[in-house]
Amino acid sequence: MAKLRLFAAIEVADVIKKKLKECQERLKEVGGDVGWMNVENIHITLKFLGYLEEEHLTQAKDIINQSIQGIKPFSLQFKGIGGFPRFQRPRVIFIAAEDKMGYLSTMNSRLEEGFQALGVEKEDRAYEPHLTLGRVKSPHNIEKLVRFMEKYKGETFGEQLVSRVLLMQSQLTPEGPIYTKLEEFPLMP
Repeated sequence: MAKLRLFAAIEVADVIKKKLKECQERLKEVGGDVGWMNVENIHITLKFLGYLEEEHLTQAKDIINQSIQGIKPFSLQFKGIGGFPRFQRPRVIFIAAEDKMGYLSTMNSRLEEGFQALGVEKEDRAYEPHLTLGRVKSPHNIEKLVRFMEKYKGETFGEQLVSRVLLMQSQLTPEGPIYTKLEEFPLMP
C-alpha cells in the first residue's frame, strides 16, 4: 500500500493571493535568504497529517467530515505580518488569519483528537491560523528584512468567506511541493 502525505486545509481566495504576492515581491527586494512560497500554494493548514496509508483514506475523510459538523460558512480576515518563533528572529514569515468566531481552532482541535485514532500525533503547540509567505534559510540580511516587515504589521490583506475544508495531498519535489486536492468538505449553512 502506498503512503500519502496529507493535510486538511482552507483555500485562500485569488484576490487575497494577489495581495500576498505584492507583499512578497516587496519583501524579496530586501535580499534576505528566504525560501518564498509559491503564492498559488498558499493555504491555511488546519492539520498536517503526515504520511498515511492509502487504506486509511476513508477514515481520514470521515474524521474531517466530523470536524466540520455544526460549523456554518464563516468570514476570515488576513491581517498583519508576523514571524515564528519570534518577530525579531523569524524562521517562518507569515500573515495572520483572524477568525473572530474561533471556528478554525474548533476544527483544529477536533482534527487533533480524531486523527489520534490513526496514530497521528497531536501538535504540542497552540494552533495559530496563518498563511506562510516564506521560510528563512539563514540570518543573511535578517535585520533589514525585519525592519521592512514592521511596515506590514498593521496591513490588511483582505477578508474571505470560508465555505469548505479540503483534504490535500502534498508531493515533495526538488522544485517545491505539488499539492493535489483529494476531496472537498462543504460547510453547511
